[in-house]
Amino acid sequence: MKLIHRDHFRMTDIEDEQQILRILSWNVNGFHRKRNEVLRHLSLLNADVVFLQETHVGPDRIYSTGSIKIQDLECDYNMAAFTVFKGSSRGVAVLFKKNLGCGGFNVSGDGKGRFIIVSCQIWGRDFVFINVYNSNDEKIRFTEFSQIATHIPSSAYLVVGGDFNTVMDAELDKTSNLRNRSHRKSFDALQKFLETLSLVDVWRCLYQEVKSFTYFDGKGQSRLDYYFLQSHNLSSVTACNIHERPMYSDKEEYISDHAPLSIQIQTRGPKWQFDSCLLEDKACMEQLSSTIKKISQINTRKKEYLWPGVKVRLICEAIVLQRRLKPSRCSDTTEFPREVEHVEQGGCPSESSIEVLQTPNTSSESLLNFLNHLHQTERFDDVKSILITVLNEPVSRKEILVAILSLPQSESLAADGLTVHFYKHYACEITDLLQAFFNQILDLKPIKRAVVESLSHDKYDHTYSYGIQYHCSPMTMRNVDYKILALILAARLNDVIKHILNPGQSKQHSSVQHCISAQIPVLIISLKLDPGALKWPYLFNSLKSVNLPDRFRSVLKLLLMTDHGSQGLRVGCPLTPLLVSICLLPLINSINCENRFLGPKVQGETLKSVVDKDTALVILSDCKEGLDSFEKMLNGFIETSGFVIDEQYSEVFIAGPSGLSLSKDKITFFKRTDDGFCGVAQEEMVVEPS
Repeated sequence: MKLIHRDHFRMTDIEDEQQILRILSWNVNGFHRKRNEVLRHLSLLNADVVFLQETHVGPDRIYSTGSIKIQDLECDYNMAAFTVFKGSSRGVAVLFKKNLGCGGFNVSGDGKGRFIIVSCQIWGRDFVFINVYNSNDEKIRFTEFSQIATHIPSSAYLVVGGDFNTVMDAELDKTSNLRNRSHRKSFDALQKFLETLSLVDVWRCLYQEVKSFTYFDGKGQSRLDYYFLQSHNLSSVTACNIHERPMYSDKEEYISDHAPLSIQIQTRGPKWQFDSCLLEDKACMEQLSSTIKKISQINTRKKEYLWPGVKVRLICEAIVLQRRLKPSRCSDTTEFPREVEHVEQGGCPSESSIEVLQTPNTSSESLLNFLNHLHQTERFDDVKSILITVLNEPVSRKEILVAILSLPQSESLAADGLTVHFYKHYACEITDLLQAFFNQILDLKPIKRAVVESLSHDKYDHTYSYGIQYHCSPMTMRNVDYKILALILAARLNDVIKHILNPGQSKQHSSVQHCISAQIPVLIISLKLDPGALKWPYLFNSLKSVNLPDRFRSVLKLLLMTDHGSQGLRVGCPLTPLLVSICLLPLINSINCENRFLGPKVQGETLKSVVDKDTALVILSDCKEGLDSFEKMLNGFIETSGFVIDEQYSEVFIAGPSGLSLSKDKITFFKRTDDGFCGVAQEEMVVEPS
């Protein structure tokens, strides 16, 4: 394999308004003898980057077999990298248009003319282009490609394209019924490569129900040419097209037996946003609804990419529709379909087995009481079984619809261009697609290698440093999909969180008034934590310590780590306060087990602490010694977990009878100081008797 560096090769700067990169792939079956015709057609299609296959570039006096030939084609493309193999077979090339603003070229190629890899920067973004011609006489070993994953920056666009000489779907991608015995082996190798790098077939993701072909011969037609992108970059696609096969300009003959394939990627500039005005146009609604309905009825094994593909497809169609429509005034309110109105008023299109588990006449409180009963009778296996069932249950249509309808109305821009307004308008139509999408995320499998490799094994417990293949999941951005799934998981976790925090205790104490009415003075510490600095290892080990199911923990990890580097929970996410309460458990357990902390008697029980989501309430009856011991315990917890105390909402106060010179119906507040929790009395507040 030959390697050529072109770090100083620069083109003129890109204009600020350019945002769309047009990439085209074409098996030309011989480049030099068709050069003018090929270049003329590339110019007509306005391609910025071009993948060519079967260029048939052979050795000469300068370039030997297996080398890479860099040249200026003296046309629209002033940078072209060719693999040199034979003048009659194989060979691939990548062409770059003038004035594209490219730099930092690093080119490597296969000595047998089957692929070329180009990494560079375009408009300030990193790209890795892999152009493939998987020749029939000597197939590529795709396992070798998997090694490149370790060298691709996480922010880079990986674009894999070319002629792979195999079909992805035998029913949709070919017309001939002839069987190719070698196809299964080639397909399996390609499929494993795609899964390893989280690559998706862009054209099929967008056009799940369409039969269209790129290769034509006497035996039939096939789709052999593809563009693959990593799933998290799919939302950047603004178009994907299989073009008509071009003919020579001077004779009635096709230039090649392959048709060109192109994609468009938005790399910079504001993301196109779905215009809510389109929802008021009847023809537009019918077209988009028809697209959603057709795709939702497809019987395919690849259901996980139905919804991501539909979103891109709808945006592409909406862009065309928007150009046709005249500007019209949008109404301030949205008229939802009748089915959605019915659900919002308490109706339910289908009942999930979570409700069945609880029985129709029970509530989440009944489920909590049952869990506590099982815990008290030491039926721990039954407790674990129910937790697994409740938290791991496949997502139901009802859960999705309830979550969508609970979202606050918003026209704010989401990362994929779709707004809450859109989801509410099409709630009933898209529920089936979202259901398949979410359930695929719940089914993600673990990987063997550690994903938190940069952390010191001496400092942290890495018993949960492994996890799911985050790069393989389409849930990689905080868009409306993310909000819906987070709401669903939060609702499930909230149903069992009290049992997790206080197993076996059916009565939860959350009122300070119980403590105020006690007959001894108590020190009450209201401690609110800022989740932004929480350390991931501490969080994930906390989740494991409370026996949350593996799959549920993995999905939580996926949602939490989509755009974070190493730590921190996002304020406003419905999961955040619930996860903070779980992380507080070690501190609360230490307080409850400390014999020097003598909490007051409340309803016959000694109460030392109460957890209320992201706030802990600590009640100490020995104010002088208890405060010093608690502060040492708290400092250790803060150092280990990374939490930061939110001093704006945290406070310390004393309550109780005259033992502290306070009457029992008054509270004196103490503000936390830099030196600790001891402060100066600032105000008194009368508390009405309960």
